[in-house]
Amino acid sequence: MLTGDYFKQVVYGYWARRFECNREDFARPGTLVIKEKELAETRKTHIYQIDRMSIVRTFPILAKQAGLPDGCDRDFASLSVNRLQELAADKFKVEVESTLLDFFLDPEDFVPFPVGKDFTTHRLYAESENSILLSLFEACTEEDLDNADINIEEPDPVIYGIFSGKKLVAYASFRYWDDVIADMGVLIHPDYRGQGLGKAVISVLCKWCIENDVVPMYRVFNDHPYSIRIPQALGFQDLVIIETLKIMGKVG
Repeated sequence: MLTGDYFKQVVYGYWARRFECNREDFARPGTLVIKEKELAETRKTHIYQIDRMSIVRTFPILAKQAGLPDGCDRDFASLSVNRLQELAADKFKVEVESTLLDFFLDPEDFVPFPVGKDFTTHRLYAESENSILLSLFEACTEEDLDNADINIEEPDPVIYGIFSGKKLVAYASFRYWDDVIADMGVLIHPDYRGQGLGKAVISVLCKWCIENDVVPMYRVFNDHPYSIRIPQALGFQDLVIIETLKIMGKVG
């Protein structure tokens, strides 16, 4: 099982590869600024809080006007949204558009959630059980599917379902990040919500991940309190916070 220090090595190792830095960098305060010209068109900036370090993806003009460091600077400390707003002062306005929480599960912290006695659970295979999956998808809204990040045309490799009789009422699946992290999604039939089935089906999927040496990950927006309850109940830790900022006013 990927537990303790090895668990964090896997999680932080993924982000180190993503941002071309060393895994050990996250254990020390500092800010890494990555300049992307394309972000000027969207007027957005992304701040990743990973352990004690900040990774900032922004466009060059904003970085210059806010006085952000060039590359990685340990003396600059970790950049927060509040500090960026202070640096901007009367130059431009910074608004938080969204905040994503990336929860990861160390098997040592796992708190399984039982499936009720009125339900059964088993793994589903899209190629042979597509009609069963479609019966649940068609009962949900487009917003439900978007929130669960489900692409009907490209089924995820590992899917588990909870059934009431022969009816699929809860779904959980994941897609791989570098073959070591499982980015999970969950979908519950509208008639069966509020019964703990989200926690139950994610719990089953977590068990599969732990047995197969894959780190379970659950990504959720911080303004979705009901979804946040799922990883918190199962023992996940919110190790990465990603804030998307909208830059208002003239920059440069």
